[in-house]
Amino acid sequence: MTEKELHEAFASNIKRYRAGKFTQETLAEKIGISYQAINAFEGKRRFPSPDTLVKIANALNVEVYQLFIPQDKTPVVIEETPENEKIRAQMTDEIVEEIRNGVNKMLDKIKKESI
Repeated sequence: MTEKELHEAFASNIKRYRAGKFTQETLAEKIGISYQAINAFEGKRRFPSPDTLVKIANALNVEVYQLFIPQDKTPVVIEETPENEKIRAQMTDEIVEEIRNGVNKMLDKIKKESI
């Protein structure tokens, strides 16, 4: 999956998971950010910080990794067991760390281009 595909999956999944539950404004208010930020995420103009990413997933009642599954892929349903919850938490931490690294790389690239 390319960075562009990741960004597209994320943007479309926020829209999909908030449909019928939240407007951009109510989701933003729930997680403590501006609705313009949600609009920028859905418009693929910005990417959230790792902390905001976790808040978005929690507000939408999904796991962080689910925000990155392309819509043409069928999500896997995982049985709720203590072992699976431990694995899910570990995977979420790893995904958040990978996203953090990716965001930092993008920010470094933007900084270099603006100099």
